[in-house]
Amino acid sequence: MSNQSVKIGLLRSKPNFFLAVMLIFFLAGCAEKPWSGKLKENEVKSYKDMIGKQIKAHSTCPSTLDAEVTVTWKTALETKAFSGYLQMKLPSSVKFVTTNPLGQTLFALVSDGKDYNSVNAITQQYISGSLFSLALRNNIPAQLLAGNWATWLSGRIVAADKEKVVDIRKDLSGMGLWVIAKNPKDATGNKDYILVDSTGSRPLLRVLMNGDDAPIARIKYSDWQQRSKCELPTTFDITGLPMGTEIKVHLSDIITDKVFGKQNFILMPPRGYFIQFLP
Repeated sequence: MSNQSVKIGLLRSKPNFFLAVMLIFFLAGCAEKPWSGKLKENEVKSYKDMIGKQIKAHSTCPSTLDAEVTVTWKTALETKAFSGYLQMKLPSSVKFVTTNPLGQTLFALVSDGKDYNSVNAITQQYISGSLFSLALRNNIPAQLLAGNWATWLSGRIVAADKEKVVDIRKDLSGMGLWVIAKNPKDATGNKDYILVDSTGSRPLLRVLMNGDDAPIARIKYSDWQQRSKCELPTTFDITGLPMGTEIKVHLSDIITDKVFGKQNFILMPPRGYFIQFLP
């Protein structure tokens, strides 16, 4: 069966397949907490200064990304794969599109970190709504859908304009340091635990923790490339999903100097499509 037939079959058999992948994309678990207890106050300050310098250095890196993307979704029963392109603009604008061999759009989704719009060309559906309500309807932690997707996929340590480093822990396996970051305006108690290498420059693993200090997402970064004097991860591995699901995302043909305007992350309903506006 051709790749084109597989794509169309997936969209017809399950209209929200790609939307479901985007929702589950960050769902992952972490059986153990690999960070140590609290460090001495002077140690924390020294490490915070080091991480702060790296965050400042990251702020000079390109704020946009355009890349080809391949997603592999593996369960105990089957493995599915599809490709398309991904565009991002920090801090939270994301656009994902999958096309047929002629370059025609099969599915597209955009999000600004608060709302989303999606177009399914096979079912001729247009859906628009808030990520928060989408999370509630699907029993998914809102932190996953309304988080800093562009930051998570860019390989930066934190979204410097939204998050503050509140603590530092050592890694029990000696791989580096755990940076604990929190959005000061978020009253839920959600935090990001980011394992960075010993130099404080590369995030190796990101674990999203909820207000009860339980892990709700895990992203592993690898296959780094040098781009415009800054490094970018090109492979993201997500494991620990329900039913043993594993997801791998790989970026290629990366461009970091494109200029995106607001219009680039807006999807309008095509003429004749079924339109559904959700809360």
